[in-house]
Amino acid sequence: MDEACPGAGAMLAMNGFVLRLFREAHPDVSGFYPLRRVDCKNLVMLPAFTDAHIHLMDTGVHLDTVDVSSASSEDEAVALLKKARKDVPAGQWIQGSRWGHNLWEPPRLPSRRTLDAAFPQNPVFLFSKCGHLLWVNSIALKEAGIAGHTPDPTGGQIERDANGEPTGILKENASELITRVIPEHPSWRKKEFLKKAARHLHRFGIVNVHDPDEGADVFSLLQEIKNEPDFRLNVVIYIPVSQLESLISARIRSGFGDDVLRFGGVKAFVDGSLGGRTAWMEEPYEGEPENTGIQIATKDELLEMVGQANRAGISVMTHAIGDRAVRTILEVYSETGAAKEHGLGETMNRIEHFQILSKGLIPALADSSVAASVQPVHIFSDWSAADRFWGRRARWAYPFRTFLQAGLPLVFGSDSPVEPVNPFWGIYAATLRKDIQGSPTEGWYPEERLSLQESLFAYIVKPPEIVGEGGRKGRLAPGYRADFVLINRAPLAEPPEASLNTHVLATAVEGEFVFSEL
Repeated sequence: MDEACPGAGAMLAMNGFVLRLFREAHPDVSGFYPLRRVDCKNLVMLPAFTDAHIHLMDTGVHLDTVDVSSASSEDEAVALLKKARKDVPAGQWIQGSRWGHNLWEPPRLPSRRTLDAAFPQNPVFLFSKCGHLLWVNSIALKEAGIAGHTPDPTGGQIERDANGEPTGILKENASELITRVIPEHPSWRKKEFLKKAARHLHRFGIVNVHDPDEGADVFSLLQEIKNEPDFRLNVVIYIPVSQLESLISARIRSGFGDDVLRFGGVKAFVDGSLGGRTAWMEEPYEGEPENTGIQIATKDELLEMVGQANRAGISVMTHAIGDRAVRTILEVYSETGAAKEHGLGETMNRIEHFQILSKGLIPALADSSVAASVQPVHIFSDWSAADRFWGRRARWAYPFRTFLQAGLPLVFGSDSPVEPVNPFWGIYAATLRKDIQGSPTEGWYPEERLSLQESLFAYIVKPPEIVGEGGRKGRLAPGYRADFVLINRAPLAEPPEASLNTHVLATAVEGEFVFSEL
């Protein structure tokens, strides 16, 4: 990933940083003692990956919970959960995750009644794959005090049946009615979740993450473990915008911290998700003339928040999926002019997910001073849902090529635990625009495909640049950190299809292996 030396045979590193690259594989190096030579067995070495959008704590928790994403129906999802949690004592909360009703047959939202039958003595909750829908049973509803007369919270919806009773599905902010009554894990357990997530990421060559939505408690826990030998992960953390006043009072600016733990900014929401049909759209969803999604924040609220944050030197990442949400936040970033007038150093404002444009928005992209933070692996499960819910508008969904042509910095992530963290799956999705079964045959709107090189840049080079770490991370070049991976294939020498079978064999942080199958 370094233009000065795009291919090298050997690398010299000291104290965790690259000193020099050599064309030859066995250079004569003198003047350094003691010198340790590591044989990388003629494998391909790349700079380590950055996941530019991952929920770190949730990923750790997910690794300890029941994943029902393989289910093809509501009943099968319940059966998977029951099999894994059949011996849980009465009264204890049971958690599952990653159900996807759009992939079921028939593709309809589940009900509390199937959970009631399987778990008559336990409160149960399962977040959907997109994380914007929560499926619960009657006991969980009772614990939270949710009944037919309970009003919908701002930015959320309690789905109800024909009689006005809750069905067991809570959309967007309504899920907080449940999560606030679930017993909290102790601090030592949360630390274990974070460390488990780090070990999991190392297996896929990821050593840097941008972590949104984490509260002050997770920030505090990361400060406690960041230098422990069993936690070798570099984190740029984004705090919920609800904490903005406290951050401003403490005079904490974006970029505060070091290469291991850094404050990136605040995270806000404009709308919901595609899967839950809560993304905020210009026109109604196909076949749902009354549904244009859910607006979580008004334009005036966003103008106030972005302006206040940027004036204080704090960058903003904003979740926006629907074309109305995207238009709104682009207008907000433009009208505040905060990035130009006040300056944020090297840390950029950004739009998360950025899933669909209207064609008329394309000229505005070139004038925007924002980074596009997207998750190409979502295409695996979303392309058919987008066609079903958005129809012909899906031509401008996941418009990666359009972003690059407009000059937007493009960074890739996984949104884990919503999707798998494997960067090579994301590269496959970005370069071929197909799901893991190879559909659609010609690719989904193939004019938006990226090259392998562009996809690697979005996972390796660009993420550090948009958070002010571009001079130290994202390349293997003199002065950069010796964070690298060894893989079993040469990605630029093989067709994009090979990405699905590309495997990380070792991962190193500052020249020390943190994962190895060698």
